[in-house]
Amino acid sequence: MTDRIVLRTRGPLRELSRQRLIAQGLVASARSTATDVVQRMTCLQAQDLASARSAVALRAGGTVGDVDAALNAGQIVRSWPMRGTLHLVPAEDLRWMLALNAAPTLRSVRRRHEQLHITAADIDRAATVSADELAGGSGMTRAQLLTRWREHGIGTDGQRGAHLLQSLCLRAHLVLGPIEGRQQRFVLFDEWIGDSRPIDRDLNVAEWATRYFHSRGPATIADFRWWSGLLHRDIAPVWDAVRAGLVEVVAGDTAYFAAPETVERWQAHPGATLRPMLTPAFDELLLGYADRTPTVDEEHLALVVPGGNGMFQAVLLDGGAAVATWRRRPQRTGPQRVGPTPDIAAFDGALSARAERALPVLARRYPFVP
Repeated sequence: MTDRIVLRTRGPLRELSRQRLIAQGLVASARSTATDVVQRMTCLQAQDLASARSAVALRAGGTVGDVDAALNAGQIVRSWPMRGTLHLVPAEDLRWMLALNAAPTLRSVRRRHEQLHITAADIDRAATVSADELAGGSGMTRAQLLTRWREHGIGTDGQRGAHLLQSLCLRAHLVLGPIEGRQQRFVLFDEWIGDSRPIDRDLNVAEWATRYFHSRGPATIADFRWWSGLLHRDIAPVWDAVRAGLVEVVAGDTAYFAAPETVERWQAHPGATLRPMLTPAFDELLLGYADRTPTVDEEHLALVVPGGNGMFQAVLLDGGAAVATWRRRPQRTGPQRVGPTPDIAAFDGALSARAERALPVLARRYPFVP
């Protein structure tokens, strides 16, 4: 296969979106485990835990219960590895991710800590109390742990509690582990994560970039920098080695990079990428890139992220394009119980006949959180 492909169709950006569906394991992909999905994706945005669990199950071809089992087994964890945002990550990879990104994230919240009167002594005190309370146990929910802190004189009012929790996770003291209902329990990092892969900055950056382009390409270097939070000076020393294993895909004047197998599967299964699909809120098909216009037309971006507030809505895809937002319709119980039919808000007033026909099946197959 050539290492440079030029897209010359009338809609090259939409072709990029359709190829990304393949790279992300959303189409033309064999069933796999939840752990395998997170390993391949490296990180999946998880500020909304229910959506993140559905996103993994969708790619694995399994259930949310499978994802929860992997969380409860300690194979997958949730923390703040990049961009100051919660993500699901393979447990064995979290330590080196934090080694790359924790320091700049902590610097970025320094001013907010000053406003909240959070001192280094407060963080150390919270760490000590957490170690005493959590050692040898099964963890605590956020509410339970904050209660323990208050009992020891640590203020958690306002956003203090949230920032203290984030600080301890960024320092690899705590991590979000097992599921309890719709929440996760905080556990001690070193007790919950038995084995961590070695920290080697250049090797870790190279692996992160390689896994990114294999799981999300075609994508640009700018996409990877935005997604990972890494800087040019971090990527430049390893880029040539990473680039050697990728295919360049050119659309217009822009160079994108993808795994060779993504392009091969795209050439073998282009029709599969046209099928309608429900994707969760905060899905990596949008959050995995700085530029989302291959999937969402620019005039529709405000409908997907109302008010530009960072709250990405769940979207319906058709032909590789986002054509509507959707939400789960509340279920009624009893004889007239209604199934999980989604409420649809189409961007252009109406869906295609293909999407209308597909919706009932998509809703039945979608891995909703119980």
